[in-house]
Amino acid sequence: MRYRLAIVWLLALAAIALARCEASEKAREDTGSDGDSDTDTDSDADGDTDADGDTDTDSDSDSDLTQSFIWIANTGEGTLSKVDTVNAVEVARYITGPHGTGNDPSRTSVNRHGDMVVTNRNPIGAASSVTKFAANKKDCIDRNKNGVIDTSTGPTDVKPWKEDECMLWNTQIGPPAGARPTAWDGQEDKDTGKGGHVWVATCSWGMGANKFYKLDGDTGKILAQGAAPGSCPYGGAVDGKGGFWYVNNFTDASLVRVDEKTLDVTKYPIPNAIASAHYGIAIDSEGIVWTSGYLQVRRFDPKDKTAVNTQVKPSCPGCSWVRGIAVGREKSKGYVWTSDSEGFLVQLDQVTGKIVKSFPVGIADMIGVAIDFEGYVWTVSQGGNEAYKIDPATDTFVTVPIGTGPYTYSDMTGVQLENVVVPE
Repeated sequence: MRYRLAIVWLLALAAIALARCEASEKAREDTGSDGDSDTDTDSDADGDTDADGDTDTDSDSDSDLTQSFIWIANTGEGTLSKVDTVNAVEVARYITGPHGTGNDPSRTSVNRHGDMVVTNRNPIGAASSVTKFAANKKDCIDRNKNGVIDTSTGPTDVKPWKEDECMLWNTQIGPPAGARPTAWDGQEDKDTGKGGHVWVATCSWGMGANKFYKLDGDTGKILAQGAAPGSCPYGGAVDGKGGFWYVNNFTDASLVRVDEKTLDVTKYPIPNAIASAHYGIAIDSEGIVWTSGYLQVRRFDPKDKTAVNTQVKPSCPGCSWVRGIAVGREKSKGYVWTSDSEGFLVQLDQVTGKIVKSFPVGIADMIGVAIDFEGYVWTVSQGGNEAYKIDPATDTFVTVPIGTGPYTYSDMTGVQLENVVVPE
């Protein structure tokens, strides 16, 4: 009899637990991002609380990890990969413009709310353009009024152009020159994403037609523009005063700063630099401007105009190109990181600019480097169609398959913008 009573008691407890579970699940469904008046801030693309469908990582909390994504432009297929950096998995993929596989997306930039823009560089027979995507479903637009947000749920779910409701706007830039350097200015509201501006510059490959543009972050409207000196603006970043910096590629070894308010332009020659190859740029919290290209990383202090050039591969002239560059945070704090075309990640001391170590990561043709909000270092392989999440403490890494021909080496996570002192 005691055993029967025990069984009945256990069954009753199980029924109560099941009822509670169903009620909890119903409550979660009722607060989803489905176009009603709820307050859910789910930040991934599948409606869960993390990127892999379970609930072990809450990426909706009010912390730095609220927007823990890296956004990678897949130049070879005209798409954009959204990768959850905590779980190292791609959670969405988007068409970046109106020209399909010919969009030629390249630079990406992420604001303090997590929203991002991607620049379509040189679409065949068309002008460049900039496209904004929302990171959170609550910030997307229910254009077809069906009560849900229709958006990508993973790498195989790519919506046709303008049918993904997390695409917010697209703005044509130019012609004649192709857009390259791209950067948010960090003046948006961090909680709502409203406000802020996007800076873009174009490259005419030494033809003198370069321009810079200042776009409204909410609408994409071009608010200001002007001549951009130099042979070819290539990588872009914003400093702590909102000034837009870009590094020139091609024949002109120089940095240029555009003042946020006056639009005044200041050009700084890069001493002792190889003129034909300048790619990445990052600015640290001290206002130091870091650039990368060919065999060199350069540390430039705009306060006293001093520059330090670090030879990355002196034993192998002509065989190593360094592209992306990023300043560390948390796990990677105190160091600057770049990658080279031979598949090596290079760690430099942030104070001296000297190389600390260099170690192999993945397939050759490493293009972009970024830091996520936990301080892990990410690099992108154009040749391998992969991204790598590297633990700087152990030199171990996780491989994440992405789209075809990734070519991003800008601020793919938003961490570099957080590193600078953002104007109030």
